[in-house]
Amino acid sequence: MISNMQRMGNKLFKKHSTLKSYYTGGRFVYDKLIQHKVKDAFIYSGGAVMPLVDCFYNNKSINYYIGTNELSMGLSAVGYAKSSGKPGICIVTSGPGLTNTLTAMTDAQNDSTPLIVLSGQVPVIAMGSSAFQECPAIELSKSITKWNYCIQDSSEISDVLDEAFKISQDGRPGCVHIDLPKCVLSNIVEPTTGKKINNALRAKMINTKNPNDIDDEFMITIKYAAKLINNAKKPVLYVGKGAINSSKELTKLAKKCNIPVTTTLHALGVFDENEALSLEMVGMHGSVTANKCIQKSDLIIAVGSRFDDRTTGVVSKYAPNAKVIHINIDETEKDKVIKSDIFINKDTCLVLKYLKNHAKKNTSSGSWLYYIKSLKIKYPFAYEITKTLKTQDVLIETNKQLKKYEKQHKSRSHYITTGVGNHQMMAAQYIKWKRPGSIITSGSLGVMGAGLPYAIGCQIANPDSLVIDIDGDGSFNMTAMELVTIKRYNLPIKIFIMNNGKQDMVRVWEDLFYSKRFTATNLPNNPDYVKFSESFGIKAITCNSKKELSKVIKEAINYPGPVVVNFVTEPDYCLPLVAPGKSLDEVYNFQDNDLSKFNSLEFKNVLPPN
Repeated sequence: MISNMQRMGNKLFKKHSTLKSYYTGGRFVYDKLIQHKVKDAFIYSGGAVMPLVDCFYNNKSINYYIGTNELSMGLSAVGYAKSSGKPGICIVTSGPGLTNTLTAMTDAQNDSTPLIVLSGQVPVIAMGSSAFQECPAIELSKSITKWNYCIQDSSEISDVLDEAFKISQDGRPGCVHIDLPKCVLSNIVEPTTGKKINNALRAKMINTKNPNDIDDEFMITIKYAAKLINNAKKPVLYVGKGAINSSKELTKLAKKCNIPVTTTLHALGVFDENEALSLEMVGMHGSVTANKCIQKSDLIIAVGSRFDDRTTGVVSKYAPNAKVIHINIDETEKDKVIKSDIFINKDTCLVLKYLKNHAKKNTSSGSWLYYIKSLKIKYPFAYEITKTLKTQDVLIETNKQLKKYEKQHKSRSHYITTGVGNHQMMAAQYIKWKRPGSIITSGSLGVMGAGLPYAIGCQIANPDSLVIDIDGDGSFNMTAMELVTIKRYNLPIKIFIMNNGKQDMVRVWEDLFYSKRFTATNLPNNPDYVKFSESFGIKAITCNSKKELSKVIKEAINYPGPVVVNFVTEPDYCLPLVAPGKSLDEVYNFQDNDLSKFNSLEFKNVLPPN
């Protein structure tokens, strides 16, 4: 029997479905996504967000992808954004849908990645009543987003969505969260009318400066910075993710002025590591050459970097004799970690262009470059070669095969995603990076399990590119069910699992700093990854021998569909390593081969009582 309420609802629906000027708030949101040229969205549905998700039915304007949980969908959206530069769009339901997404939101915000999360919410009248699948979404996301807002009136949808796209991309990119009560999404609205954002909302928004403004003050600063560069005897360019779109200008400045370049993890490839001026990655597991050059430099030109603790070592000992020029679009980074002599709050590409025009060609840097060359010869990335297979062996051969692949497929780019741990740092070391944005990894937050969902988002954003997920067994296990997503959409991702039965980075710290008290880092019951992958209908191979490496990697890279390779590897140290409380040049490396320093009393403060 149909109730009077249902009859009224059906009558209302029929009335408004014949009027093109009337539609729901959910449809309004959907149309705003189209207006902002969204092509792909990552969705996990639920009751509160159904009025929006329903708009995707039989509508081919936006492709949508469904994973196994909200965390993975959020990370896929982050991988999409990191590899494309466009905002990743993630749509989840209320309550656990939103809380499951918080890790991905934090990851995006910390790594300056444009992400827009649209979460369902219980109706406005029920908010605060502990209704089914309710959580204080805005309160939870406030401290981990660039901006968040709960729409409580359908007439705000247009302006709020416009602002969400603007804020997520302007200046330093980041995460924006919009909470959408079910009543707002369900209400019949008229898109041609509606009030503008009220003053209270306007006050909460972020007003960003035009990064391309040029005035007299800017030019004075540029000339002063160029003077420091011209007078420097031991300059170093320290480059972060903020320079990812400034590779050409950075390269021109470095080559004109003979300035060596080191990068953070996210900036790998911004400067081609095959160039003589490349110092490769800096920091805790960075090259000895980069770390020593930072410490001996008389001028650090920090471009789009924020002096993260993993790249500075102990701050009190950082580059003791160096002046610092800091170029960053985010004004809040000024003197936040390292005090700068010059801080330039502008777009990195613009600043580098003007610096190149005012800096002189350096012809007197011979002794500095000779010192660097000698360090490279003495301290290359190295490890103990054994008869058994190691992660480093896999990565070195992968690098060789990628070079061959590039020659055969000159028009096809490649991306590498990673989980978090030793395999991540070793990938940074042993893959030679030459293209900006080609590594997709979790830096600041260090999200284990990110590699596989990142690869999904990256492949969707770049359907014609080769995407390889270099993963550890611990990281892979966290999101392994996403193989079903890869099979569902037939994504030709190559998944390389470094299977050593350990959570190896933490195990190494237990070995070095906790007197070999190994706790919660053994993974003794990993699945048979070949059978596991084949159960999803995905091709899988096991490799446990160096003799098979070249053949297996070549086969995997050139296979037309998704493939999982289970590399059975031996645990190992990831060296070089700058220990906690040490400066960048107080680094343990393979060449020195002296582990005794880690057993000294310097580390008694990190050891629990016996």
